[in-house]
Parts: sequence; structure tokens; C-alpha cells
Amino acid sequence: MRVMNWCYLCTLGMLAFCHNTAAYDLLLNVSGTIAANGCTVSADSQNMTVTFGNVATKQFFANQTPWAKRKFVIQLERCGSAATGVKVSFNGIADSDNPDLLKLTQEAGAASGLGIEILDMNGVTVPIGTQMASALPIDATPGVTNQLVFYAQYRSTGPVTVGPAKATANFVLEYQ
Repeated sequence: MRVMNWCYLCTLGMLAFCHNTAAYDLLLNVSGTIAANGCTVSADSQNMTVTFGNVATKQFFANQTPWAKRKFVIQLERCGSAATGVKVSFNGIADSDNPDLLKLTQEAGAASGLGIEILDMNGVTVPIGTQMASALPIDATPGVTNQLVFYAQYRSTGPVTVGPAKATANFVLEYQ
């Protein structure tokens, strides 16, 4: 009986010491660069709504028909002295029929058969989730507000049905 108590106490003692002697080797290296090439997004551009209004289904007479092109502008202010350009991407859920388009929000009674296309100022499609190939120029002169012009439009992907047709995207800016 005495041997059993002694073994029990030794085991408890070893467990207590083992818990306190456990060690982990962790190394975290953090690196980065602080640059003077960013801008502030204007308050007017932080939460924009592009309104298409009422559009008739007859406008989408064939697959891939665009309609209701609307301009929107991302305004950049207080750009750093080293700012020369910015690449933009629009992130959201891509349409399953055409992954370059933004998928419409799925809700009861929503329209179907179309997505929302984002275009640059020259009318070139900016595919959802893809950064623009070339940077848009930025003027870093103090007091200047840079205006990045884009367009949104509906584009049919099949037979269009009636209902609300809306979507949400976030824009991401990468400064040069």
C-alpha cells in the first residue's frame, strides 16, 4: 500500500513539473514599407449607390445585351506626395453565367437572366475580382481631388425576368 501511494505522489509531481516546463518556439517576422503614395477616399465615394431606375425586359432582346449604362465616380483626396497611379478592382459575387459580371442579390422575386457589368472610363469591362491591368494616373498636388470615372450597366446572360435587380461590390485600391 505504501509503494502505491509513493508511485501516485511521484506521478502527480512529475505531471506538475511537466506542465510548467513545456516550451514552444515561435518566431514572427513582420516587415513592410511605409510609403507616401496613398490617398483618402472622399466621403461621397465611400458608400455610393448607382440607380438604374425601371428598365423594360424588352430591352434585353438577345443574350449579352447591355443596357442602362450609368456613370459613377470614385473621388480621391489628400494624396501622398509619391502617389503616381492607382489600380482598381471591384470585388463581389461573380455571376455564374458570366464571371466578369457582378451577380444580382438573391432575394424573393428578384430579376434573373442578367448581371451588372463594371466598365472603366474607356468602356472596357473591369471583370469582377480582377485588378485593372494598368494604373490610373493620380495628381498628388495638394488640394486636388482625383476623379476615377467608371460605369455600371446591366448585361443579359439569358432570358430576363422581372423583379428587383441589385448587387453590391467593394472597390479595392492599390497605389503605385
